[in-house]
Amino acid sequence: MSLLTKLLPVILISIIFYLLFYNLYPQYQEILRLVQKLNELRNKEKEIKAMEKLIQNFSQNANIQQLLANKETLNLWLPTEPKIEELIFSLNSIYNLVGLTFEGTDFGISDEPKTLNQHVLPVKIINFKLEADLKQENLRNFIEALEKNVRLMVIKKASLSPEKESFFEVESYFMPLE
Repeated sequence: MSLLTKLLPVILISIIFYLLFYNLYPQYQEILRLVQKLNELRNKEKEIKAMEKLIQNFSQNANIQQLLANKETLNLWLPTEPKIEELIFSLNSIYNLVGLTFEGTDFGISDEPKTLNQHVLPVKIINFKLEADLKQENLRNFIEALEKNVRLMVIKKASLSPEKESFFEVESYFMPLE
């Protein structure tokens, strides 16, 4: 009997160790993992609430509301896609305005967005070359029509000559939503 009383504490300690190590420890690890996941979710919830508050503040801003009200006009000035067919229509209208026929051009679309100003989102550029037989009386109208067109356009280079056709290297822009 004395041997059994001496072995009983060892057996009990072994059983307790077995229960702790093989049954309770994995559950403890699972609880720790769940607590960590819960903390991550709470942090994400705080971020989402901060974003919701920011969006609410923006939606109450008068300037932002005015921009949203003028969204269609803004999309004409600076569309989110190249909209080459609308650009061709604009160019055809400009040529018709000065009494010329638009014979077409090749459009080159940049692959990479370009930042024109640090306070403005990056845009992609559409390059094209315009040729026209312009005289002194319709040259000014042609340039003004390009500058005042509903689609943003910038004359980057011009070659004016009374003997041959004048040409203009022009850029137009679009703002992709990528």
